[in-house]
Amino acid sequence: MSLIAAALLLVAQSAAATQASYQITTLKQEQARLHAEHDQLLSQLAGDRAANRVATAASQLGLSHPSRWQYVHATGSPIALGPRPAIQGHSGVWDGVLAVLGAVTGRPLNSQAAH
Repeated sequence: MSLIAAALLLVAQSAAATQASYQITTLKQEQARLHAEHDQLLSQLAGDRAANRVATAASQLGLSHPSRWQYVHATGSPIALGPRPAIQGHSGVWDGVLAVLGAVTGRPLNSQAAH
């Protein structure tokens, strides 16, 4: 009786070891596939970040390089700017910021009072 139990235990251990071996092989294959996919995605990302790729995508969207530079003066723009410079005198940008803040708060702000 104990000989049969020992033989069954040996067969069960052998089956478990074979199953574990198959699982290890499957996981190693999956790991190799994922490493290859990772490398491929890194390569694709590097290509997508390349300057010529960005320029091509921009032109496909209808964007182009300007023929000349143009500066737009936007004193009434509601853009949050940095703190007021420490230099004395008036700044057109600062006056614009005060105008926007005045419009938001409903009270006109004067840059003279801020000095």
